[in-house]
Amino acid sequence: MQPKYPQVKPRIVNGLLLVIGILLWVLILFYHEAGVVMGGNFTASMSFEVGDLRYRFVQIFFLVVHGILLSRLFSNIEKLHVTTLLWRLFMIGMGGVVLILLITFGNRLMEDMTMLRYFQAFFLVLGYYALVIFLLSGLFIFRRFILFPRTRGKLLMWQLFLVLLGMSIVLYLVRWAWMPPVGVVIALFLVYVLLGLVLSANVRWIPYLNFNQKLRALGMFVLLEIVAATYLVAGDRLPREMGGVSPDAYLPIETLTFLVIFVMVYSGFAILVLFFQLPTSSVFEKSKVEIASFSKINQAIQSNLDFTEIIGSMLEAAMLETGARAGWVEWLNAEGIPQLRNRVRIADEDLNLFRESVDLTDKVLRDQKFLLIRNLRKHKAFRTANTRFRSLLGVPVVSSSRSFGVLYLVNDLVNAFEDVSVQAVVGFAEQAGIALENAQLIKNSIEVERYQEQLKIAQEVQSKLLPTHLPQNDRIQIVALSENADEVGGDYFDVSQHKEHLFRVAIADVSGKGTTAAFYMAEVKGIFHALTQLSLSPRELVTTANMALSHCLQQGFFVTMTYLEIDVRRRVFELVRAGHTPTFYYTASDHRVQAIREGTLGLGLVRSTSFREYIQEPVEVQYEPGDMLVLYTDGLIEARNPEGEEFGYDRFSELILAHAKTPVEELTARVVEAVKIFSNNKLDDDYTVLTIRLL
Repeated sequence: MQPKYPQVKPRIVNGLLLVIGILLWVLILFYHEAGVVMGGNFTASMSFEVGDLRYRFVQIFFLVVHGILLSRLFSNIEKLHVTTLLWRLFMIGMGGVVLILLITFGNRLMEDMTMLRYFQAFFLVLGYYALVIFLLSGLFIFRRFILFPRTRGKLLMWQLFLVLLGMSIVLYLVRWAWMPPVGVVIALFLVYVLLGLVLSANVRWIPYLNFNQKLRALGMFVLLEIVAATYLVAGDRLPREMGGVSPDAYLPIETLTFLVIFVMVYSGFAILVLFFQLPTSSVFEKSKVEIASFSKINQAIQSNLDFTEIIGSMLEAAMLETGARAGWVEWLNAEGIPQLRNRVRIADEDLNLFRESVDLTDKVLRDQKFLLIRNLRKHKAFRTANTRFRSLLGVPVVSSSRSFGVLYLVNDLVNAFEDVSVQAVVGFAEQAGIALENAQLIKNSIEVERYQEQLKIAQEVQSKLLPTHLPQNDRIQIVALSENADEVGGDYFDVSQHKEHLFRVAIADVSGKGTTAAFYMAEVKGIFHALTQLSLSPRELVTTANMALSHCLQQGFFVTMTYLEIDVRRRVFELVRAGHTPTFYYTASDHRVQAIREGTLGLGLVRSTSFREYIQEPVEVQYEPGDMLVLYTDGLIEARNPEGEEFGYDRFSELILAHAKTPVEELTARVVEAVKIFSNNKLDDDYTVLTIRLL
């Protein structure tokens, strides 16, 4: 259902507000220029008198319209960073400062000109516009700072502050006719000042900044102090210098002056807090990184990640804690030999010097305590070493049951590692050692449980994937044998009969083996069965299969396939080979075996429509009765004997030729038996043989 009245776009509303605000400013300017024309001063004109009720109403509307406009423009400042907001406020204020300087210099350059008084009114009102924009912008930006974190009490104080601000503007509007008692005004003013001071002390956002952000914020606030002070001085002096006019005559000076002071007071509070928190920022950042590093370790344990992430987090936190210039980790491999795992900011020359001159890792792990060399130049092992580093700290990473390695830190200063920092790193390494041991135990437990569960599921799934009965008739005989190297594998074959005379045959091999390959094999089966129900040519079927597999195969996996379509009525077969092993074709008429090698890339290697450019037209053969096709996977061809020699294509083709006259069941079994004898019953890959005799 469409709304009865369409919503107005925010940009249109903002544009209208801006136009109205500019028109009101022009009207204010008109009052001042009319005063100059009519009487030579700002109070001589009876029709357009600066300071009368109409003028004050225009001023109020001017402030309200710009307040609404800026509130809309700053409605999304919650998403911006503190330093970004401060920079924007500074740029707004700096624009006004530049304008004030131009007005000042322009007034002095033109002081002898007759037309100066007309320009003075324009300059004055223009400077007033810049002041209003700066103050209102500061009000909305500081509101975000003051209300962080937002609480009901602070929100009520801020709303009361705005109410008193509005009351001061109302007093400006009506003070020509009525003024409340002096005691009431003083009381309201004191409440106003007290609220301003309390709100100015709300700088709880500062501790959430890091050192660099605090430094930038400190600089921004100092610049804002200068900008606000410039406005304060210019707001009092320029009107008097440019025609001897009191500021009270043309604007709510008390309100605007107080807002300038409020900006200065809040900036002053922020400067003090930022200045005194700078020395402690690095300490808090170290603690923050340590906590984050421990969190990373816990996540690594829970996520069963590699130890590399845990080691990297440990090294990062240790370097930050000590202020080390460089560091590395020596890790024991399965044979107990130290190996370099992580390194940060250390050149090969220095690293080789520390690793080769003295067996530091062996010493640290043997002593089971940290090694601290405060001055490498005075240490006997490094006295003549040519290295820029002067201090070295080696901390063992061990658990109750094993040693993992040693964490090394170096610095280019003598006595660079304080005792407090050393103890912190030692404690960190101890906890990391416990975490690593727990991670290993959890990892082993999860792997065993996961493997057993995956294996159980995969065996159940795969038992239903491969066909147990192959279709055939008096024109064709099909026999298949398949075995997995592990409990499950990635070999697939299938035969689909369409009508009485048309057979569609596929044999495929998923890269890799084990459970992952078995699950992808299930994908291949689903795609094959879906596509064979369509009236697709062999070339179209393989192309479509590639598109389907490209969306489900993980990167790094692919599928080789041979697809065969046999028409026993016309005695014709069409064959498309997609990266699979060549198909052996035995012709009975000349008792010869040939390999059909024409083909294209494996499925999933080219994952775009450009795959069509690589695929060739299918091989079409008019066969004779007695001919035979042998399809197989590379597990047979690549089987090796104890000497490392592969079974190969030649032995395979010779076997086919030797047993070509035997029944297909016997031929298939003899091929598999010969390969097993050749490899001493040690097949490292899945294998499948699919034999088709054409009658």
